Amino acid sequence: MDLLIQILEYIGVFAFAVSGTIVAIQEDFDLFGICCMAAVTAMGGGVLRDIVADVGVPVFFQDWTTIPIILVAVAVACKLGNRWEYNRLFVAVDAAGLAVFVVSAGLKGIDQGYNFMLFLFASGITGVGGGILRDIITNRKPAVFQSDIYTLAGLLGALALWVLHPLIGAQWAAAVSLVIIFMVRMFCYLHNINLPVIHYRKDD
Repeated sequence: MDLLIQILEYIGVFAFAVSGTIVAIQEDFDLFGICCMAAVTAMGGGVLRDIVADVGVPVFFQDWTTIPIILVAVAVACKLGNRWEYNRLFVAVDAAGLAVFVVSAGLKGIDQGYNFMLFLFASGITGVGGGILRDIITNRKPAVFQSDIYTLAGLLGALALWVLHPLIGAQWAAAVSLVIIFMVRMFCYLHNINLPVIHYRKDD
């Protein structure tokens, strides 16, 4: 179980570091700023999770092995440049990051005996927390609170993991959850399916 969680988190770190790098480049950050933004996006959700769960020093500050992964992600994203921006490959990488972070946090929560509410929060905040911090730092409206089916996809996968793990085992439940999150996110993106946005009509 520990090895599975570790592998999933490394994949998530790479995917979200790419996302953070792209936003930093769009905002004209320098190289140091790009690296910082990549790290915040990749690890911010996990740090928030560990703080709320009161597990002591967040895992990110105990394990240096994520640093090379973030630096490689920065190099890859900088090399590919705007070919990543707003295309299916970028969305697919981001969806993969969401899926693996939600599932890895969920598996960790199950392993540590979290109750349902803490499990759901830990899974959700790990999946979207880094993106929220990224958007706040760059003075953007957090993308996860706008029209895209993003956070909802993560929560659906987390619910599937919670329900299925006693029935088919944690590893199979994790696989199903990964597929659900990735497929829901990509299907909604490709078919332009969004949650409704409420607009107040301004008085004349």
